[in-house]
Amino acid sequence: MAEQITDALVRRSSAGDRAQVFFWDTEVKGFGLRITNAGAKSFILDYRILGRQRRITIGNYPDWSVKAARREAGDLKKLVDKGEDPMGDRHALRSAPTVEDLWTRYQRDHLPRKAERSQVDERIMWEKLILPELGKYKVMEVTHDQVEALHRKITIERGTPVRANRVVEVLRKAYNLAMRWEWVEGNPASGIQKNREEKRERFLSPEELARLSSALAEHTEPVSANAIRLLMLTGARKSEVLGATWAMFDLDKGVWVKPSAHTKQRREHRVPLSAASLTLLKEIKKTAETPFVFPGKIDEDGTPHPITDIKRSWESVCIKASLADRVEKRNRDGKVMKDKAGNTVMTWKPNVRIHDLRHSFASLLVSGGASLPMIGAMLGHTQVQTTQRYAHLYDEPLREAANHVGDAIAKAAAQ
Repeated sequence: MAEQITDALVRRSSAGDRAQVFFWDTEVKGFGLRITNAGAKSFILDYRILGRQRRITIGNYPDWSVKAARREAGDLKKLVDKGEDPMGDRHALRSAPTVEDLWTRYQRDHLPRKAERSQVDERIMWEKLILPELGKYKVMEVTHDQVEALHRKITIERGTPVRANRVVEVLRKAYNLAMRWEWVEGNPASGIQKNREEKRERFLSPEELARLSSALAEHTEPVSANAIRLLMLTGARKSEVLGATWAMFDLDKGVWVKPSAHTKQRREHRVPLSAASLTLLKEIKKTAETPFVFPGKIDEDGTPHPITDIKRSWESVCIKASLADRVEKRNRDGKVMKDKAGNTVMTWKPNVRIHDLRHSFASLLVSGGASLPMIGAMLGHTQVQTTQRYAHLYDEPLREAANHVGDAIAKAAAQ
């Protein structure tokens, strides 16, 4: 039935014993009121687009007044006149992929191309930081402000500014892929102002290395202790050492050939081993029972696995070697922990990272007279710029060489 829809009409009308009834407005064509026998009342708009009849629900009464619903119907009809399909857009949005869907495809199509260590790290970022905040949102709905708020939350509440930067980088890459897949037109993670990062160049002194060696000798877990020793002696990356198999080593020739799948650059890296490294490896091999140099758990079916983490051992030996500082203890959410009396809980945290052993190895090569190209070859660098970070370590040797020239000139002048 057609008549002008008013608030009075809506209030007094019912469906009676019929399943539903419709009232059509005489002011805006296609605008109507639907009433079910359960008493539910809603405003609708019927329209035709590309030869198809469509019906879109505007909203329920009394959440929507007649005046507001009629105005919305008029706005929707203007879109239809321009060739747009409001109902189709609504269906498209409803079926549009969410950020969780983005993660599903990202980990299927992109993540396997990255190093194993990076895969583990990014999974943690997605599962612990990104998905809890954005997972339920449609990919196309996420805004620049939301990403910026996530960056700020990780920075301030968790107290991890560098981690916040990494999360934004991961999101930006994921959205770049989403644009390639035609899921979205823009990238809300672009243009986020990152936290300032200071490049850490921590080199252990000979005295610190001696203390660390003593702590390792007293450590109760020989597998992780030996892994740290090999890191010290080779300057290799942690993932390369922990995933090493005996098949990679030729102990007779004193060579370690790291396959491309185990290196950051995805290139085979052949590196000679020092006498100390060979001694350590030969000693470990005497009792080896698995293909892995540093064995971890063994499955019930007997399948062996390498050790996957040495964080606790590293913390233990650093504390023992006086390479740790007293800091505030934080929970998994990054918040400072308090005891029952409200006092801040303190704990020990290493002031040197496992990766700093690699820097220390390079500094010892410099002191031994190795050139930058030689250091790059030992560490497996493919870019000259990467090795260039150690150039400043040559200041003292170069100064000594310059002094030698100066002394020679002064001696000649005095004769």
